[in-house]
Amino acid sequence: MATLRTQRRGSQAGITLVELLVSVIILAIISTMLVTVWINLQRASATSVRTSNARTTARDAMSRISSELRGAQPTALPSPAPSPTVQPPVTTAAPMEVCFNSAFNLPGANADGSGVSALRPTRIWLDTATVPPSPWNPNARTLYWQRDMDGNGSFSDAGDRSIVLARNVANLLVPDTLNGSPYTPVFRYAYRDASGGVLWTDNADSSLDLASVVAVSVRLIIDKNMGGEPSYVDLTTTVRLRNASAD
Repeated sequence: MATLRTQRRGSQAGITLVELLVSVIILAIISTMLVTVWINLQRASATSVRTSNARTTARDAMSRISSELRGAQPTALPSPAPSPTVQPPVTTAAPMEVCFNSAFNLPGANADGSGVSALRPTRIWLDTATVPPSPWNPNARTLYWQRDMDGNGSFSDAGDRSIVLARNVANLLVPDTLNGSPYTPVFRYAYRDASGGVLWTDNADSSLDLASVVAVSVRLIIDKNMGGEPSYVDLTTTVRLRNASAD
């Protein structure tokens, strides 16, 4: 009898197959939950980084564009009264490009960025033709700042300056609900009409009298997901041209 009782107690030592299976299932569930949480955290972190980078890019580009446009000025002072000839600070006004003369950040310029002798043709434009290389979104485009240092009308000479202001600019991909165009203009222009009122246009038809431009609205739509599901950072600012005619 003593031997039988010892055998019965010994048969209950360890775990059964059912207990082992239950333990494995519980471990698998916990592991799956941990992996899922880790993946979600990684995705959230990546999204946060992309959003932060896109916002930083847009803010930096806006800051540079605003400073440049505020320093835009004519290459000559208005002719004497009684009928002065107005010289526009903006020389090209288009939905994706603006050209002007500026002395901003140039040696010999005045402290406020002005100085006729230091003025150089400057343009800010979205390259709508060139497909950007990987890893940038191939459907988005690149925004450039360029300066014609020798004033010969070309922005691609050896001595000219060019920098990238923003990549992944998605203005071409986003329709403009304001005027019904299939794109959203980077630049829109405030101008005075014959009655003295202020109107806005992207000047897609090139009909704008440049001497009437008093302000430029800049809108940048940056795709923060590179080539994935589109998700945009959208920034807008308006720059008053301090050297534009007040008339």
